[in-house]
Formats: sequence, C-alpha cells, structure tokens
Amino acid sequence: MAEIVLQCILPAQAAGGAASTTVLSAAPSTFAMATSMPWKLSVTAPSLVTGQATNFVTITFRQLRAGSVVATIGTLTLNAAGVTLPAEVEVDVPVPGSVPPAVRPILVPGDVIDVQCVQSGTGLALPAGIVAKAEIS
Repeated sequence: MAEIVLQCILPAQAAGGAASTTVLSAAPSTFAMATSMPWKLSVTAPSLVTGQATNFVTITFRQLRAGSVVATIGTLTLNAAGVTLPAEVEVDVPVPGSVPPAVRPILVPGDVIDVQCVQSGTGLALPAGIVAKAEIS
C-alpha cells in the first residue's frame, strides 16, 4: 500500500509540439527511509487518446536529484492502436524493475519526480487535464 500519493495535471500538448515537462512533486522530508520507492504510476485522461503506430507520444516519469536525471521511473508510449488512454480510466504506467522491488529507484528527501511528454513523428495531441499520479511506499 502506498504511503503517499503525488499527482499533477498535465497541460494540453499539440501533435508535433515541443516536449513538455511538468513537475509532479518533490519527495518530502519524511522520505528519510532508504526504502521509499515508486510503487505504482498511472495516468488518467479526461477524453479518449488513441495511440498511433507512426505518430505518437511517450509519457515518461523521471527521478531528478539536484537538477540531474537519476532514473527513468516508468514510460508509457502510445504507439499502437491498442495502446490508448480511455476517457476517465486510470491506466498503469509500467515501472521497470518492479520485480524484484530491490532494483526500483530509491527516493530521498528533495528528489523531484517529473513527467515528460515527447512527441514522435508528427505526434499525437494530448488533451488538457490528464492526471499523472505516483504512489510511493
């Protein structure tokens, strides 16, 4: 079970637009334990976003320490018709290394988690209001 839930609202992004980065949150000072790590990542869109094979978007959760990227925590690429964000349905973002948990990134106080949306090809528009969420234990 998650000890804390961090979330933010992502801005709209035009197809083919510049990459956008939104700060999810900084790890609070209560993260003094060496075992604090991402447990679950997800995104929830207000309207349907259908993946496309050639022109797509990649949503990446990243861990930063002192302004430098430490790790990619999870990535969801909407690059196929079967990879969609249904309207108002929470979609899990795969967390690499989730088994075994020992290889997941460890968060320390002050670490920042951000969400980056990068367009590929002519891109895929994202609506305003996508909720990005990280559950940390």
